[in-house]
Amino acid sequence: MKKKNWLALLLVGAIATTSFQSCSSDDDETTTGDTGPTEWTRSTVAPGDPREGAASFVINNQAFLVGGYNATRAILQDAWAFNGSQWEPKADFSGPARHRAVGFSIGDAGFVGTGFDGTNALKDFYRFDAAANTWTQIADFPGEARFGAVAFSLGGNGYVGLGETPAGRTFSDIYRYNPTNDTWTLVPTQFGWTRSGAFAFVIGNKAYVGGGRFNNQLPEDFFSFDGTTWTKLNDLNRNDASQTYDVRRQNTSTFVIGGQGYVVSGRGPAGLVANVWKYDPGSDIWSNEHQAVQGSGAREKAVGFAIGNNGYITTGSAGTGREQFYSETLVFTPVR
Repeated sequence: MKKKNWLALLLVGAIATTSFQSCSSDDDETTTGDTGPTEWTRSTVAPGDPREGAASFVINNQAFLVGGYNATRAILQDAWAFNGSQWEPKADFSGPARHRAVGFSIGDAGFVGTGFDGTNALKDFYRFDAAANTWTQIADFPGEARFGAVAFSLGGNGYVGLGETPAGRTFSDIYRYNPTNDTWTLVPTQFGWTRSGAFAFVIGNKAYVGGGRFNNQLPEDFFSFDGTTWTKLNDLNRNDASQTYDVRRQNTSTFVIGGQGYVVSGRGPAGLVANVWKYDPGSDIWSNEHQAVQGSGAREKAVGFAIGNNGYITTGSAGTGREQFYSETLVFTPVR
């Protein structure tokens, strides 16, 4: 065969390889040579100790950061509010210090509970009155004490479930909290796995729940929930004729912008990842054309939230060393 034909074949092969890799499921590492528009910039550093495993909620375009765990193994009780540019201190959390607790908001109130105090899993819960800047204990979570749970609010109620015990037992249950009468009710679920470190976000009148870890496995099932019915959606790990991607994650961060859900960084099948996946509820498809997390890069157990048309992540860690616990706050503006 003539030399120019060999060169043509090599060029075609290189293009095909590049095209395959761009849509393959092995998309977990930060893309190098990224020349697209910048989507991540720095905002104001979170005050207090660099930490992981804080709880959070959003009230009236203010995000609240509560507790967590720092690099010296101290468990924290401080609380802070962030308006998109500045942080301000709030009343310390009134329950025992904890990390890997959950938070959600209903109206003008925030709620924080469950978690781990360094020895025991917890099930107590507290209400934060944003106007009065006070914490009040409410009815305990009725399931077994746990940490690494998931929480969201929907239709004027809060939902908490999944998670694990210090012995490593994981759960598949979800409970509904009614703030009107301060009661919890078990909600039937359809999860095929028990799990800890799962993620959830709410778009419109539906919550979306998936991810997490069961032993050394990352569950692939993904569900929507309208307050009554769970609907199984496309798996997070797909390799079929129409789509190839892997969005399995644990200890990731999420936010919602413009009716799209975003899953940011966390720990995937190959370890810590820095990429950003976007979920379109209309097509039930994930895509990852966005810029990977900048700043200190990949992390887990960070806090994610949206204020206005921007997403934010703050705190988190990439390991056990003091320098790998973060206080930076990064703001995400989707332009790709």
